[in-house]
Amino acid sequence: MGKLILMRVLLLIPVLLGVSIFIFLLMRLIPGDPAIIIAGENATPEMLQQIREEFALDKPLAIQYVTFMKNLLSGKVVSIKTRRPVFEELFPRFLNTIHLTLFSMAIAIPLGITLGILAAAHRNSLLDNFVMVLALLGVSMPVFWLGIILILVFAVQLGWLPSGGKEGFANLILPSLTIAFALTSMIARMARAMMVETLSKEYIRTAVAYGLPRRKVVYKYALKNVMIPIVTVIGLQFGYLLGGAVLTESVFGWPGIGRYIVDGIFSRDYSVVQVGIMFLSMVFVLVNLGVDVLYMLIDPKVRRDVSKA
Repeated sequence: MGKLILMRVLLLIPVLLGVSIFIFLLMRLIPGDPAIIIAGENATPEMLQQIREEFALDKPLAIQYVTFMKNLLSGKVVSIKTRRPVFEELFPRFLNTIHLTLFSMAIAIPLGITLGILAAAHRNSLLDNFVMVLALLGVSMPVFWLGIILILVFAVQLGWLPSGGKEGFANLILPSLTIAFALTSMIARMARAMMVETLSKEYIRTAVAYGLPRRKVVYKYALKNVMIPIVTVIGLQFGYLLGGAVLTESVFGWPGIGRYIVDGIFSRDYSVVQVGIMFLSMVFVLVNLGVDVLYMLIDPKVRRDVSKA
């Protein structure tokens, strides 16, 4: 396990380097001059030149990249738009995204696994059909449309919850439910499919034939084998949500990291976009490392394979 963690941490270096070069060049291909966007179309040439010199925008691309990496390693990357350190703006927004992600997954994971297992245990029943229809709606329904519907019903018509912002816990409920609905559907579909396959295996049928209670067979023996693919889905979705559920954050005005990066793209704030995407790349690699560690904790076979490697 220690070897695996060390290898993944070392893998971060080329990943982040490649991401930094790619996003640096990609941002330069986007039309628009950051100096004009910041200073306005009526700005004098002297003002524009001052902004370009301040952020090395008048230098060759190679010098711009080297300057950016030096500032990044020293923690002195400054937003072109706000003139504030990017890390001071990024971390509070990332914490907001973590709050939204954790609350959404706290709803989706137990609900999705429970629904999937119940549907598989009562295959082809009314409950199974209901869960599958609900899951189909969840994976098919656009997130922004569901968010708007929830706002219209619970904020506009009923007035029970705020429509957006981040003033308190109540503001977290609607965006979390929006994300959780789609995530619950994905987990339920995966849990049902894997549970149906596991329950059809010989050792499960043998356990039932020997008189073990079906509930014990399902929850003690079958569930452990089902959890590995479910952990994969949860890990990938967790990394994706930490990247910022951009549509959800935009619909509900949630000040998360995804919305922060999108605003940086619109304002041609190279510093914000480059640092934000590199940071999210690092987070995604670490999340995948966490998923691999969970594999080893859940399945002894995976631990043996890693120890032999």
